[in-house]
Amino acid sequence: MKNVKKMLLIGVLATASIIGTGCGKSDTSTGSTGSTANSETTAKESKVEETTQKSAKKKEFEYGKTLGTIGGIDLMADREFPKAGYFPAGAGSILGFEENKGELASCSYQRECTDKTSAEEIWHVEYSEDLEKIPGILKGLKGVWEDFLANGRMFYMYSAQQYEVIVDNTEKVTYNGVDFIKEEGHIDVTKKDPSDTDHPELVRGRYIAYYYFSPEGAGSNPADDLNGYGMGMAIWCLRPVDMSDEAEAKTMEENYEKLKKSTKASMETLISLDDYWKIHKKAY
Repeated sequence: MKNVKKMLLIGVLATASIIGTGCGKSDTSTGSTGSTANSETTAKESKVEETTQKSAKKKEFEYGKTLGTIGGIDLMADREFPKAGYFPAGAGSILGFEENKGELASCSYQRECTDKTSAEEIWHVEYSEDLEKIPGILKGLKGVWEDFLANGRMFYMYSAQQYEVIVDNTEKVTYNGVDFIKEEGHIDVTKKDPSDTDHPELVRGRYIAYYYFSPEGAGSNPADDLNGYGMGMAIWCLRPVDMSDEAEAKTMEENYEKLKKSTKASMETLISLDDYWKIHKKAY
């Protein structure tokens, strides 16, 4: 199954709606810079707790997005942050541009669904239906994580730099009867050579990810599988900033608190695909 991967880059200052699509397709691009954070990922120990949230029923979504076969969410459920103007940039990218006058995007959003064939033959990672295993496996999808570090609208990591995905906290949550692993963490970009004076000591971007399993054939219509199925994740990542710049670092932390509320609000709108298509006539 080949799904179509989409990325949304979101700016801070704008107020326009955002347009995007689909559950991400497995991407064979891995980028020429950085290193995988699969086996090298370090994580703080965290207690996994069960949190059950009710799905918020809405008559319509401002910016609906599907999560594989399990349903759809409103990415703009909380309009406080992030907000952006936009323009289509090809290759599935959406870039903040119009109303923020070309300023750097503050946040990007990406989804990925990886079926068994893609996992084993394209990504060369284990395939599992066990929710507890999915976060670790999907960190092995280098191309997905490197996308956050390879676009000038957010941040561009050079070949002299390397990155590491670090988990700060995880918990199990449930929305509309579907279990997720919620993960909060950060991506650190450092110099490969300590004597390098051309790049910052530490560049950091924070992220929030929701991991899930999307069963094949779970929708009432066979066409629902076109939204992707298998191991899934939805990721919001803040633009990485030079941590030696106190003002930039402070702004990112403030935006991170806003992003926590925004992502929670979006996930609370999760509804089944049947209900989603009823209120969201245009399929992206």
